[in-house]
Amino acid sequence: MKKTIKMDRSGRVVLPRAMREKYGLVDGGHRLEIFESPDGIVLRPRPEEIPVERHASGWVVFRSGEEQTVDLGQAVEEEREHRHRQVRGDE
Repeated sequence: MKKTIKMDRSGRVVLPRAMREKYGLVDGGHRLEIFESPDGIVLRPRPEEIPVERHASGWVVFRSGEEQTVDLGQAVEEEREHRHRQVRGDE
């Protein structure tokens, strides 16, 4: 995909929505690497960046790329039961 974009007086540019969506840069706060190449300036999403979001419950959720739904209440209850079994000596 090739686009022409404008730079403002402060040096800021806006990446087109289609490019942001293609590279997963949809919710802001992403860090980009910028470097010079023989062809010009290159912007690249930092590869080590892990998508993070704050769940409505207040939990911070790290995304691995695969969408998974977890019932946090159920996970806490299962862990609680596991610990009770350990204390009682059932395990």
